[in-house]
Amino acid sequence: MTDWLELLTRHHAAAQADSGYEPLFGDAAPPERLDDAQSKIGLPLPAELRNLYGSVDGYGLKMEADCMLSPWFIVPTSELVNFVSSCRNAIVETHPNLSGRFLPFIDWANGDFMGYVYDRNGNLIEGLHLFLHEKFQHCADQEPDEFFHSFDGSIADFLEP
Repeated sequence: MTDWLELLTRHHAAAQADSGYEPLFGDAAPPERLDDAQSKIGLPLPAELRNLYGSVDGYGLKMEADCMLSPWFIVPTSELVNFVSSCRNAIVETHPNLSGRFLPFIDWANGDFMGYVYDRNGNLIEGLHLFLHEKFQHCADQEPDEFFHSFDGSIADFLEP
């Protein structure tokens, strides 16, 4: 089983070495909070994501209180339902079928977000999928692979420095 706190600490040391920000880690989320989030999102939380949240409920940067940006990179479950809704709203007008199958949980704080995608049959598509807002054209004819970039591997693989 993945030691999420240790992995996130190593990830932070590598990715944020020069930022001057200390890491921010949420306490473990209880199973009932995960179940509630899953119910409200309308998609199952994949086992690896449940395991992550069951160990560390959110990861980000300690920022000044007056900072306008969210401090969270991995959005905590307390904000996940609203985050998912906001991300889905970005594509719902042009890609309604895709928007309801997208489960983002990583906020790049630049308009991009990343997470899981389920196929039309409700099966999890392998890997993590990054929505690139700069490439999204608000056009129903635009193919999703033009504005989504897929990463093979797990959350742990992605975070490994």
